[in-house]
Amino acid sequence: MGELLNLRRGMAQLGIAPLAAPAASEGAAFDPLAMLLAEVAMGNERAFARLYELTGGRLLAIARAITGRSDLAEDVLQDSVLRVWRWAHRFDPAKGSAYGWLVRVVRNRALSAKAALQRRERVQEPIDAETMVLGEPDPADRAMRSEDARRVNSCLANLPANHRRSVTLVYFEGLTHSELADRLGVQLGTAKSWVRRGLAQMNRCLTGDEAGGRELVAAEYAAGALQGAVGRGFERRRERDARYCRAVDLWEDRLALLTEFLPDSGPAPVQVWSRIEQSLARERIAIRRPLIWQITSGVLALAVVALLIAFFRPGGG
Repeated sequence: MGELLNLRRGMAQLGIAPLAAPAASEGAAFDPLAMLLAEVAMGNERAFARLYELTGGRLLAIARAITGRSDLAEDVLQDSVLRVWRWAHRFDPAKGSAYGWLVRVVRNRALSAKAALQRRERVQEPIDAETMVLGEPDPADRAMRSEDARRVNSCLANLPANHRRSVTLVYFEGLTHSELADRLGVQLGTAKSWVRRGLAQMNRCLTGDEAGGRELVAAEYAAGALQGAVGRGFERRRERDARYCRAVDLWEDRLALLTEFLPDSGPAPVQVWSRIEQSLARERIAIRRPLIWQITSGVLALAVVALLIAFFRPGGG
């Protein structure tokens, strides 16, 4: 809870309302983290440090929930935050909330790190993401969750058990439909049906409307269920039709709100920030070295030109 308290205190210091992630994507409210990301995109290191202070603990909780290991989660957090520094210019507030974008960066990196670890160690330790997300927090902790997060979590909690577990396993563990079927011991068609029905029921709960085919396939893609050739096929379709882009952005923001209910990791870890600062310092040195060489080369070239002009000038030499 401390991290969310810090987040809201920070927003109060800025004189703006607490974050409500999906509202930004629907144009209903100002997104304070988007302001910080805009500053980061311009190279503002103070804004970068503030962004880390406000979100680092929550992002670490996401990485830990996916990887199941604290040491690996810290590595994921470090790598993800550095990617945010380098990629901040890619964030488009018209496509969704800043928090949702940050969650996607960390989730993708955590899933990749977990897959690499499993390939290397030939082990797979399932995490109980469903219990972590749906576990009952204390009343004070629950009060600090955004209204939108409480709505999304409530809709997930009200799903039939098989549908709820399927959605959480796909989103937090990055399981494909085939992997989900193996995990749950059911037929592939059954696993696909549970995911799709769960997402359809969540949409009905959140909007009061039945989801169309476009919304459902976008929801499955946002949850991570569409991978391989199927995922690539959807991406090609999304490139041709902006309506799929909007649907994916909306669902990614909705699902990102589930991370507010993960166990609190406390404040953003100082040791990770120290490593991030060291990496940034090395990058500045790496950038400065070729710049110094270019300046030195330019000065030498000018000196040579000046000598040649002096030598060939009438009366010179």
